[in-house]
Amino acid sequence: MAIGVVIKRITKHGIDAKVILPHIIELRALAVRQPGYISGETFLNLDRPEECLVIGRWTSLEHWQQWKKDERRIELNENIEKHLETNAEYNIYGIGLW
Repeated sequence: MAIGVVIKRITKHGIDAKVILPHIIELRALAVRQPGYISGETFLNLDRPEECLVIGRWTSLEHWQQWKKDERRIELNENIEKHLETNAEYNIYGIGLW
């Protein structure tokens, strides 16, 4: 079953979320080469400039879990976390379930 992974990140007070975009772009460049990756989108909150939302689509939960444990992904994510107010919030949804 395909899944959507919603990642919400909030940067430290006074820091625009655009500061983490280069890291997110690099993550996506690596993700597109991973088994099971379908697509991804990044949203910047226009009312709250410190908030960033990423939605990734994967063919299965297992593929996402493999990518989440990837050493390079972990390293890039640590670079992002340095700018965050709190830990990123991850939510996983099934796609197309009725």
